[in-house]
Amino acid sequence: MPPAAGVRERILVTGATGAVGSELVERLRERGAQIKAGTRRPDRARARFGSGVEVVELDYDATETWDAAVQWADRVFLVPPPFDPTSDERLVPFLDWAVQSGSRHMVLLSAMGAEARDRLALRRIEQRIEGTGVGWTFLRPNIYMQNFARGFLARSIRDHGTFRLPADGARVSFVDGCDVAAVAAATLSSDDHFGRAYTLTGPEALSHEQVAGLIGAALGRDVRYEPGTEEELRAQLRPEHWPEDQAETFAGLMASIRGGERSRVSSDLADVLGRDPTTFERFVADARQAWVRRGS
Repeated sequence: MPPAAGVRERILVTGATGAVGSELVERLRERGAQIKAGTRRPDRARARFGSGVEVVELDYDATETWDAAVQWADRVFLVPPPFDPTSDERLVPFLDWAVQSGSRHMVLLSAMGAEARDRLALRRIEQRIEGTGVGWTFLRPNIYMQNFARGFLARSIRDHGTFRLPADGARVSFVDGCDVAAVAAATLSSDDHFGRAYTLTGPEALSHEQVAGLIGAALGRDVRYEPGTEEELRAQLRPEHWPEDQAETFAGLMASIRGGERSRVSSDLADVLGRDPTTFERFVADARQAWVRRGS
């Protein structure tokens, strides 16, 4: 049941130190929501959010951390472990416990195209949520623009002026993770989004050559994209300490790009927010420091 009039609902944000979760906490705080930030890294979260947000340790693999988070929550933003092909085995017991504890709305951070792949762990999580009987909303974003501004891609662009991925010349409607957080904040603040699934993309589909050109233009130097192979991608991920099964999932994502599955542009983000999605040019302007060489 919804709370009495005038009572602020309590929202648990899982993955609260991640790119989307941390931005979501800030947006919900701006709305005056009651928030708990759930994370395996509570010290990092406290440093990020300060005293204005209650932080709780939350680990899907440690049941003793669940109660302090879910027994309090009316709505839950669920972030599955990224690139984990068995994420449903880890997340489903937690979400079942949240429902049993009284949470009435689950907003799941899923992925573009999950609805068409029943064998995908994210789709199995969606189906489990649909069967619980609580209100649900699925957010299905395309690949984040922020991926170019962190990790091995950002370092390669910064240090070498190149990046290599097995995407060939295929186009992707990259989405700004901050826009995804804005949609999450809207869906967590209203019952109007119950039973809805939103595919979240940017305003246009770009090739990786175009991405390189936009980053290079912002930096005032040449940045190049070099098509690679999946084996070269795996070699890039090994020093990053990616588990083998997660690296294989990432390689599968690259295959979906080459197959054209990530090029569609959706109007869902604009429909929810009442504004156009962030362009890649705008993102690059905001993220420029991620690629500036030290001492420059």
